[in-house]
Amino acid sequence: MASTMGIFTGSNLTVGIGTAGSTVATTFTPIPEIAAFPGTGSTATVIEVVSFDTSVNRKLVGSKTNADVTLQVNWIPDNTVHQQLITAFENQTRIQMKFSYFQDATKTTGTYVVYNGFITERKVEGDRNKQVTLSLNFACDGAYVAQGVLP
Repeated sequence: MASTMGIFTGSNLTVGIGTAGSTVATTFTPIPEIAAFPGTGSTATVIEVVSFDTSVNRKLVGSKTNADVTLQVNWIPDNTVHQQLITAFENQTRIQMKFSYFQDATKTTGTYVVYNGFITERKVEGDRNKQVTLSLNFACDGAYVAQGVLP
């Protein structure tokens, strides 16, 4: 099947919060006012194998880990979803987050990834002539729950 997707910008994304579990949550509440592009990804441990009978060391790939995700929103203190994120931090509640990156503003085609994890940091930032933002660190717990192409 020929690919129908092309390159796309980072301006068409949604981030949703759901209930953590071993399967994808049935519903996700969209988080409003995303202020910065949340990068997701993973890395693998590289094991350098030293062998004294060769002049070049070998490398093996070990276990993988998902990187923490920095989520920054234009903070609305009385917004129920923003409050839900702060409550998850305060109570150390495991949550599920879905990051959807869309090809265009119609938000019909794109890619997504879902993780379980914890909010491990929250910080309110701003300045005299800047909007106030709430920065959150989402620590992914284990492997992704699901990933794929949308729809």
